[in-house]
Amino acid sequence: MSRRKAEAERTRETILDAAEIQFLAQGVSRTTLAHIATAAGVTRGAIYWHFEDKAAVFDALLERVRVPLDEIVDDAVVRLSDSPTQCLQEIAHSALSAICYNLPLQRAATIVLHRCEKLEDDHPRISMITQLSEHSKARVEQLFEQAKLSGQLRQGLSPASARLQFHSFLIGICFDWLQDPQQFSLADEYKSMIETLMRGLLVESAL
Repeated sequence: MSRRKAEAERTRETILDAAEIQFLAQGVSRTTLAHIATAAGVTRGAIYWHFEDKAAVFDALLERVRVPLDEIVDDAVVRLSDSPTQCLQEIAHSALSAICYNLPLQRAATIVLHRCEKLEDDHPRISMITQLSEHSKARVEQLFEQAKLSGQLRQGLSPASARLQFHSFLIGICFDWLQDPQQFSLADEYKSMIETLMRGLLVESAL
């Protein structure tokens, strides 16, 4: 990499770091490119050199965060496919552990869940943090189908409904905790939370 290219890349990362700080502090709508430029110590022209507009900055900020949800699901299926209930528990554990310990992911999730105003909720990049991909949705639903076939799914609960409740429960925990991470230690609590989740979805003998 040439020196000029390396400097340009450092400037781009500095802009994204500043944008993250500003988005966290005052929300996406209330943050302007001027705010980001001042925080980054660059001109607005420097921002426009790298990004078309604020939406492009937001895109790039989320792109920096690798959200390994598909990998979490696929890894659990490979290792625990013979036990769908254990596989589902492992997926939930890994997802909440990532929110606890992956700080870039934690900051990006905070921006998406708590710093994006209503009109920005339809932004296409938001789905990488708040939703499972279609691939992962299908995998998780298949696990609940396997649990149903083996008599482990709670009576009257469909695999599709179980998948929806599973996802909504996990997103709800993240939403609540990220409002104020000091209110409780998610790292200390998430295993018991997941146990509560699974008790609502599975029969007693499957736990």
